[in-house]
Amino acid sequence: MRIGPSRRGGHAGPGDGAAAGWRATPAGGEKVTSAHNDLQPHRYRIRVRGRLGQTIRWAFPVLQAQASGGDTVLTGPLRGRAALYGVLAEIEALGLELLEVRRLPPV
Repeated sequence: MRIGPSRRGGHAGPGDGAAAGWRATPAGGEKVTSAHNDLQPHRYRIRVRGRLGQTIRWAFPVLQAQASGGDTVLTGPLRGRAALYGVLAEIEALGLELLEVRRLPPV
């Protein structure tokens, strides 16, 4: 995704909020899905720094954890953006360093 100034409406003014006049656009031909299609499960690969112990892995019950070098790769299906954002929020809450999030092609 690329984030940049909106081509509609010009510049944001005082009191318009930090994101006014900005929007995210797909980079490299990524397919943009609507909220209607958001409930389709997509497989994700999420890499975090360090090797996660069993206790922390329990925070991600729908994802499989596998050590890769000094990092941990969490892989599995997530149903919609809310599920993805929930996993990312849990990573942040646990103080883990997020290295990569990648949506995998359908199987």
